[in-house]
Amino acid sequence: MCMRNALLLLVIAGFVASPAHADDAKPVGHKRSAWSVGKVHRRAAMQMGRGYSEFLSRNRTEREVVAAALKEAKSRGFSDLLSGSKKYSVKPGAKLFAQQHGKIAAFTVVGKKPLSEGLHVVAAHVDSVRIDLKQTPLYADGNMAMLETHYYGGIKRYQWLSQPLQLRGIVIRKDGKRVNVAIGDEPGEPVLVIPDIAVHMSRYVDRMEGEELPGESLDPIVASTPGKGKDPYAAEAARLIEKQLGIQIADLASSELSLVPAAEVRDVGLDRGIVGGYGQDDRACAYAALQALWDIRQPEHTSIVVLVDKEEVGSSGNTGARSNFLSRVVAELLEQQGEVASAAALARVFASSVVFSSDTSGAVNPHYPSLYDGKNASFLGSGVIWDQSGVHAELLAYVRGLFDKANVRHQPSTWGKTRGSKGDEGTVLNFFTRLGMQGIDVSLPLLSMHSMFELVSKVDLYEGYRGYRAFLND
Repeated sequence: MCMRNALLLLVIAGFVASPAHADDAKPVGHKRSAWSVGKVHRRAAMQMGRGYSEFLSRNRTEREVVAAALKEAKSRGFSDLLSGSKKYSVKPGAKLFAQQHGKIAAFTVVGKKPLSEGLHVVAAHVDSVRIDLKQTPLYADGNMAMLETHYYGGIKRYQWLSQPLQLRGIVIRKDGKRVNVAIGDEPGEPVLVIPDIAVHMSRYVDRMEGEELPGESLDPIVASTPGKGKDPYAAEAARLIEKQLGIQIADLASSELSLVPAAEVRDVGLDRGIVGGYGQDDRACAYAALQALWDIRQPEHTSIVVLVDKEEVGSSGNTGARSNFLSRVVAELLEQQGEVASAAALARVFASSVVFSSDTSGAVNPHYPSLYDGKNASFLGSGVIWDQSGVHAELLAYVRGLFDKANVRHQPSTWGKTRGSKGDEGTVLNFFTRLGMQGIDVSLPLLSMHSMFELVSKVDLYEGYRGYRAFLND
């Protein structure tokens, strides 16, 4: 009896422990590919992928993305809307930028129609999931000096173990001097690593290797040689930090330092059709939108690309989508055109405006077919996505017609089979529509979202650029 019960328990345990897999569902199948348009189209997509890979390699924090966008805008003749200068005119074709705290920015091309007839806005976020240093991070144990951290956004913690990491960000010294930090981004430079437990011992500390790792354990090794001091390992690490960064260890209390993957951005697949790298949620959409805006000369409606921060933690603060930044930008535009930026005037502008929330969305992963409705899911390589969930039918018809007229490969999509769209809770859309704007999620399909090495098809990036250009120029 005891043996039979034991065997029964083993069988039950086997069923409980076995995850749902591709064998449990039919394959999702295929969808029409955007690669099939032609050779010229393919070359253009590959060329855009090369430029994007360089952008992604250089810019691994939200500050770096905004700084790169501002530099490019200035080189293209954009003027600072918030400088207080009256030397530039706000006439059709005028190119303007605005930024705040180096983390949120708007890039504007003034249209032919008055602002009261509405804006065309593409909004993307430029922050990505990462691990941040605490303000007093240094400690030592086990013959090593470590840095205490907390994580930013929704990460799978086990993915960050035993991976080479860069230290990126800024330190503001007590005297006000800014120190830029980028350790591990050049060949030959040291990297930081969060050590993993040996597989031989992991069963003693968690039931599933890595999945249950406490967030407080995501601390990287910063040094492992002793120096002179009460704790020789902490003392030597402090000396190295001070020497290499040109700061006092106490200056870390006024810093923004993050651990980001050190892995290179790479082409994926023998056909080189996919870009693999960190931070593509949502810098892929930001890049496509900016490239579209740079091409705009004199649009019908005033066109704006907005880059925002803090999306991965709720869009809070004065650099997130919840802020009044866009309202201020529109108010400045009204005043520069000689109009009164009253609450009623702003409301009229926004009520006539359309916004594309440009955030990545999950593409079909063939390893988990049971999660997807193939008729309504987004596929890698099938073009830009528009999410129909909760959007007015009139706006859906406009988007379809716009993309078809511009010959943009596009696909309607929802986030998954059994749950709603990512737009329900995971994009910046509602922070713009609450201003009165009509809005829809128009984005790019992405695999391995929130991982250290996300995947975006080059042809989807290109179709995103073409779709945003058609909208901003319409």
